[in-house]
Amino acid sequence: MAPLLRASGRVGPLAWEPDLHAEALETHDGRSPMRPSEIRRRVLADHEELRDRLNRIERLAHRARAPHGPSPSGLRGEAEALLDRLAIHMHWEDRYLIPVLREADGWGEVRVDRFARDHREQRELLEYVLRELHDPRRPEGVVAGKVLDLVALLREDMAEEESAFLGQRLLRDDPVAIDLFTS
Repeated sequence: MAPLLRASGRVGPLAWEPDLHAEALETHDGRSPMRPSEIRRRVLADHEELRDRLNRIERLAHRARAPHGPSPSGLRGEAEALLDRLAIHMHWEDRYLIPVLREADGWGEVRVDRFARDHREQRELLEYVLRELHDPRRPEGVVAGKVLDLVALLREDMAEEESAFLGQRLLRDDPVAIDLFTS
């Protein structure tokens, strides 16, 4: 399976670039635009898969902090794989979710500005954590602590994203919203 994004370099600031094989992972027939409900389901499914990864990495980080824990390379490798998967996920959201959010209602541009700001901050955090993972001077316990902090922040960010951007009332397939409370 080809990644949607690949890190260019790994030294200095990270640049996430679209991969030429990005189309291979899209969950769509390629003939018609994805409906908002399809995009919502895809993002929520990604979040569940990411939560599973977070749980595994959290367990590994706790073991790495314990005396006689696993080697730091195991934790570092798992964390790096998570960061790569998060970059793929955010790229997909940027490509498919942002246009739907923009058109969802009269608050679309405001919502997209907030979403884009959140993704910018998340990318900065991912770059920082990746630099920490690649620093051989970082002791295993320090790396494990940073990974645990990242896990907590990512869980919080996903819950907030689901609440603010992935509601059924917002990402609906019908073009007309009927407000039953004010009609």
